[in-house]
Amino acid sequence: MLELVYEDGGVTHRVPVRSGLMLGRSSDNDVVLRDFSVSRHHARIEGEEGGFRIVDLDSTNGVKVNDEFVTSSPIRVGDQLAIGSFLLRVEDAAQRTEGLSSATYFRPLKEFNQDYGLEGEQSGAVRSLGDRERVFEVLAQVAKTLLQVEELHPVLEKVMDLVFEHLKVDRGFIMLYDEEGTPHLELWRARELEDGGEPEVPLSRTILDMVSRQKVALLTHDAQADQRFDAGQSIRIHQIRSAMCAPLWHRNEVIGVIYVDSPLHVGSFSTADLDLLTALANYAAVAIEQARLRERIQKAQRMRNRLERYHSPAVIEAVLSVPEQETPQVMQRETSIFFADIVGFTSRCESLPPEEVAAFLNQFFSLAAEAVFEYGGTLDKFIGDAVMAFFGAPLPQPDHAERAVRCAVTLRRSLAQWNRQRALEGLEPVEVRMAIHSGPVVVGDIGSETRVDYTVLGNTVNVAARLEEFVAKPGFIVLGETTQAEVAHLFPTEHLGNVQLKGLSRKIAAYRVKVEEISSGEWARP
Repeated sequence: MLELVYEDGGVTHRVPVRSGLMLGRSSDNDVVLRDFSVSRHHARIEGEEGGFRIVDLDSTNGVKVNDEFVTSSPIRVGDQLAIGSFLLRVEDAAQRTEGLSSATYFRPLKEFNQDYGLEGEQSGAVRSLGDRERVFEVLAQVAKTLLQVEELHPVLEKVMDLVFEHLKVDRGFIMLYDEEGTPHLELWRARELEDGGEPEVPLSRTILDMVSRQKVALLTHDAQADQRFDAGQSIRIHQIRSAMCAPLWHRNEVIGVIYVDSPLHVGSFSTADLDLLTALANYAAVAIEQARLRERIQKAQRMRNRLERYHSPAVIEAVLSVPEQETPQVMQRETSIFFADIVGFTSRCESLPPEEVAAFLNQFFSLAAEAVFEYGGTLDKFIGDAVMAFFGAPLPQPDHAERAVRCAVTLRRSLAQWNRQRALEGLEPVEVRMAIHSGPVVVGDIGSETRVDYTVLGNTVNVAARLEEFVAKPGFIVLGETTQAEVAHLFPTEHLGNVQLKGLSRKIAAYRVKVEEISSGEWARP
């Protein structure tokens, strides 16, 4: 692997040569040469068959290769490049013995994948056999451990275990990006903690941005001495010296970084160590995304389980099929409210043991829930021995009144069958009062800061409840005037008169569904 080696302020810098490498005075270059003799974007390295060449970008003072001005020229080991007042030597990194230089080393991910046969053909700068064997050995261990872990935090713990096992680091940090691209510290570890306290996070935003934006792994032997990091206050504050940072790379996206350092020593890590950390980060990213996917699946399943308590399967599928739909948490909807209440429940259960009362209610509630869900309704709550449900939310149902009446008729038919079974067992029949009223309500998650319920509020609810309590007789299905107007052409009804309900300024017309005149083919769902 070719390197550009140059001195700046008494510090030796080594930069791997790659296609697209930019050199110039501006801080957005890969090689920043801070001198006014250098143009903002002075030159670029381009790859060609068998090597690289340097191209002058119409700079003010030109580019020299071995003391000759060139506009474009191949570069080889031993060449000297003059850019402004800087001299850069072209060296072979494989022939260099790692020492305690203060260089900062960048390892592009694409180059790493090529060198280790993870992407296409190998490049000409293949790692030494010993380095490759070491990386492959760790990859095999990673594959056995990380990919067997299912939850996110244990995955991160395993990653850090491997980091501390194979690298001589003093501290390690794992940062993950959220959906907005904001980094969050997920895990840290240190070999020794002073006074048992937690260490400050030394990760520089300058390093973080450079690694994630340029998609490179970074090794610095002494970040204090590198002018690229002059703007990084945290580097000075935390006195960052030897450090490595590798991106967690998954499907062309950086999802986080692994950062390790040795804050008290210069030159603690080698380029082979950086390759090892990069290899670990590649596998870790896959394991982390798998763990995140499992968490999302579990969250979705918990949401589905919660929805199944209140909504029919058809409504659940419709709600979950549009997860990105932005709807207000609380909204106004046209709905039909349904109440069903057991007649004489208190006296019936007065002499029964608790377990028999529970079994009796479970049987009734099961019949009611089945009827509600069959017609796409939402089960709001069980109130003692009563059931409250509504139709028309969370998804709009233009035929909500018809659905509510069909639900009531179905429940009445189910109760008749249950009563026939009870008669065979010598048990008393069960009578239920039912009422339905249609109109506008407020629907959504309503409650306190610590507990909310998906429910409906409004005068429509109050009218339905009072029709059931004060107007409906045992076996009756009572409709408010708005519901009857919607379904009169579908179901035979009988006018019960105009009734004055508590809280209303006027009387409303009440009707009874004449269930006995509905044949078995008419009340089933179309």
